[in-house]
Amino acid sequence: MAQRQTETRPGQGLGCRMRQQLLFRTGTVLAAGLLAAALAGPAAAVQPPPAQEPAALVPVSRQVLPPLAHARFCLRHPGQCAVRGGNPQPARSAQAQLAELVRINLAVNRDITPQTDGTVQGIADEWRLNAVRGDCEDYALQKRKRLINLGWPSKSLRLATVLAPDGTGHAVLIARFHGRDFALDNLTNEIRPWRETGYRFLKIQSETDPKAWYSVAAPQAGDGLS
Repeated sequence: MAQRQTETRPGQGLGCRMRQQLLFRTGTVLAAGLLAAALAGPAAAVQPPPAQEPAALVPVSRQVLPPLAHARFCLRHPGQCAVRGGNPQPARSAQAQLAELVRINLAVNRDITPQTDGTVQGIADEWRLNAVRGDCEDYALQKRKRLINLGWPSKSLRLATVLAPDGTGHAVLIARFHGRDFALDNLTNEIRPWRETGYRFLKIQSETDPKAWYSVAAPQAGDGLS
């Protein structure tokens, strides 16, 4: 069951949408199949969509202040906020990249126990790495770290803050895979195109500077949100 946190206090990031228990699927084949279907490529290979397809990518607008908690995180972990890699697609097959996304998403969702920041030593919003217990940002940061360690460049892995349809604040990791942006979410083991998450996207990391953040362009037409 999610914990609703609608108040955002000055100087703090958004509250996280949490489930006290995550329901895990027993196999990764289903998750991989769903993502492969979303890519709509032939059975033998995944074909990248046209680069000009706007719906495939999260649209950014102007540069904005980063979440304060992320700025503090970068001071503690400068290596995680530096540009890493140069090739937007790791030098592996589409099937191997897909398997990595599915495997890391499942593993981190399993390894971290959900717990809101407000219950950890009174800290209202703290973004942590290698958390055993944590909230949505901690999941997203750990997935990003593991994928970067596997060779994914930082420009293909960006944190994003969103609002759920009920107004609850949340955060996900956006992975760019074959010209499309997908969400890795601690509330589901399915990897979905960003426009199919049901979330209102608010801010996202810059592709060129992980310390910089941009607002997400509105309206997000076709995503089912007003």
